[in-house]
Order: sequence, then C-alpha cells, then structure tokens
Amino acid sequence: MGGAFGALGGDISVTAINPAGMSIYRGADVCLTPMVLNNTVKSTINGREDEDSKFTMKFASIGIVMGNDRGKTTGFTNFAWGVTYNRLNDFSANERLGAFNQSSSMLDRWKDMANQEIWSDYTSNLGYKAGLLDRRDGKLVTVNDKNYHSDYSGGYGEYQSRSVTQKGGIGSWDFALSGAYNDMFFFGASLGVQSVNYKYTARYHEDDKDNLLPYEYWDFAEKLKINGGGVNLKLGLVVKPVQFLRFGAAFHTPTVYNLTDKYYTVIKREFDEVVCKELQSQYDKDPENSIEPYNIEYLSPNDAYEYDLVTPMKGILSAAFIVPGYGLVSFDYESVNYGKAKFQNDDFDDDDFTDQNDAIKAKFKKTNNFRVGLEGLAGPVSIRAGYAMYGNPYKFVSGNKQRQILSFGLGFKATEDIYLDLTGTYHIYQTDAVLYEWADKMQTYNYDNRYLNVMLTFGVRL
Repeated sequence: MGGAFGALGGDISVTAINPAGMSIYRGADVCLTPMVLNNTVKSTINGREDEDSKFTMKFASIGIVMGNDRGKTTGFTNFAWGVTYNRLNDFSANERLGAFNQSSSMLDRWKDMANQEIWSDYTSNLGYKAGLLDRRDGKLVTVNDKNYHSDYSGGYGEYQSRSVTQKGGIGSWDFALSGAYNDMFFFGASLGVQSVNYKYTARYHEDDKDNLLPYEYWDFAEKLKINGGGVNLKLGLVVKPVQFLRFGAAFHTPTVYNLTDKYYTVIKREFDEVVCKELQSQYDKDPENSIEPYNIEYLSPNDAYEYDLVTPMKGILSAAFIVPGYGLVSFDYESVNYGKAKFQNDDFDDDDFTDQNDAIKAKFKKTNNFRVGLEGLAGPVSIRAGYAMYGNPYKFVSGNKQRQILSFGLGFKATEDIYLDLTGTYHIYQTDAVLYEWADKMQTYNYDNRYLNVMLTFGVRL
C-alpha cells in the first residue's frame, strides 16, 4: 500500500512509521516476511548506455505485537507492546558505464586536489607516486598534458569505464509501547536501534585505445566498508473522531549513528616504452620522488576512521478513510530537510567537520514525500495498491528527479488466525550523477535505477 500506514495501524510496520497505530491491536500478531529483490541500473555517459543488474534474497521484517484489550469503552481501553525488525534500506546494486572522453579525465580532479594541497586524500598521493601527476617546469601537470612528454601533443581521447558493486543495508529493531483512550485517541512511542552494514567496491579504468596518450592504461580501485549503529525515538498520535475516519501525526527524532569507515585504494598503470625511459631518467635524477616504470601497482594504507552522523528529523501527517467490510484509502505526507544532516566527532562537536557540514547545507534541501494506499476486500481476499513519491533532495539537480515506488499486493486469510500477504514494489529513480568534478566543472552521467522487490508475509493472529 505504498507504505501509507501512518493513520491505520494493525500492521507491525507501524512501529517504524507511527507507533500509535500499534494500539489498534486487540490481541497478538506474529509474522515473518522474506523478500527477493532484482535491481537493474542503466548508466549513460557521453551518449553511451550500459546496464547491469543484481538479484538478492533477504528478510524484510519480523516481529511480534501483543495487545491487551481491557474490555472497557471509556478511559484507557487498550495497551499494546511490540518488538519488530524492519529493513529500512537495501544497498544491493551493480553498476557499470563506459565511453570515450574527448574533454576531461579523472586526473583533472586529482591535479585540482593536489593544487589545493588536499594530500590527505590517497588518490592524489597515489596518482603522484604512479607518475600520473608530475611537476614540470614548476607546474603540476597530468599525463594528458603536452608538457608531460615531447612525443605527445597532449589532450584527451581515452576510453573511460567504471564498475561498481554495492552490498548491505540498514535495519531497525523497534521497541514500542502504545495505548488507546476512549477508543478514540491512540498514542505510542518506539525506540529504534539501527544497524548499518555497507560495502562498496569500484574499479575506474582509463585506456588509451587509439595510442594518443603516454600510458597504455591505468586503473583506480576503491574499497569502502561502513559498519555501525544508531538510535532514534519515534512518537505518534492517531485520532479516530468517527468510525470511518482516522488522522495521524508522527515525529521521528534525528538518528544518531556511530560509524566506522575502512577505506583503501589501489592504482595500477602501464606506460608505453618511450615514457618508461623518461621516467627512469627522472628516477636517476631524483631518487626521493622515484617512479617505477612499466606495469606497477600502488596501494594506499588500509585506514579506519570512526565518527558520528546525525540524520535530520522527520515529521509525518496522515489520514485514512475506512469503509468496514469494503476497503479503505490512506494517505501520508512526510517532510525531511536533508540539509540538516551533519557529521560529529565522539564529543558531539562538529568543528572537525566544518567543510563537510557546510557542503551538506550547500547541496541538500528539504523534501516533501507522499504516500497513498488503497485496499479492497472480497471475502477472505484483500486487493491492495499504492504509490509513493520521495522528492529530490539535491539543490542543484534539476528536472524530474524524485524517487517513485509503485506497489501492489494480495492478502489472504487462510483461517481466522492465519494470513498470507504477497507484495510487489517497483522502484524508479532517475537522476544526473557526478563521476568526478574539478575546478568548478563536472563530468556527469545519467543514472536510471529500477528494482522489483517481492515480499511474502506469513502471520498468525491470536
């Protein structure tokens, strides 16, 4: 139903949306949801399109909710508690792109960073060590520059390619309490304990296919692992003024994550024979800045860095119209200001991340997100559909770049106590991404990510 459950309740997923809806339960509910996901990414750069895909199997949710109906019509009529796990994000994706580039190289970015003396970035260090950057006549040049070697006129024309593999996700254990007053006001709170597991592997390649440049090829590989956890608090209220109408409101505090990054890079390159001889002569003149010729590989230190990330708070307003025995329609509006995210150190001081936090404020903005869901009943069968739209969080990415989710599903009551739910969601996200940037310029590409997620819920209500 597009995730539009903020005013509904009666489903364990509400602990991660609006925990007030949990007190709709009058008894116990135990359920388990496995899922399969197929992700397809199309990337277009300089007019050339590539496509890659990834298939995975995961658990989407598991949980138990216990309701305590006090048998009263006034006062506190019901209490409920629940423990649930919901997979909030899945990062599984494969991506690849490739095309000839006549106007720029990744080395332009490294030269720009080196000119700014950003030597803490290992890509600049390794690029210099590998001979892809050098100083000639007091000037920093790249291997594409005509000053690099007299036998080459300089310029571009290399074939660029990149392949990316991503794994992992974010999961949340929510511990929730909820209550109902006069069977009209439903309130609740949940403590979310989140885990983060992310693996990123990328290989960037430039190849001189037409013998225009001093190198045969060079590779740049990155590996990043992020692990950690976070906590947040969700508060919610649902009001049922009449039997067929419900309104909801929820507030999610910022999530405070403690994360550890492990990151290293590798550069491998091979120069042609003429350039190798010149590099060898440079080696003889300046042993401290020596550059080994031919096919050689340089590896950065395998560093780990611990820090805190604070995500923005979230507000949700909801409404639902219910026709008992026939179906319902529900709607959620969600507001998130991504420009409020920030990095901190262990002492909750952001002075160490001034540049990063300024960049977040400059590049991200507030979004308005919408979710709508429909359900129709036909005896023991429920037919469901939904739509969700998550706004573009980037200030300077123009056009229709929001994320959209189409959903559909069937529910079946096998008995009064046992139920099955089958759900499919189709995610659509298109945007202009940045491969690299330098000197206020960017090499962009189009990123079209679509994936189908199919989930099957097995549940028992007592």
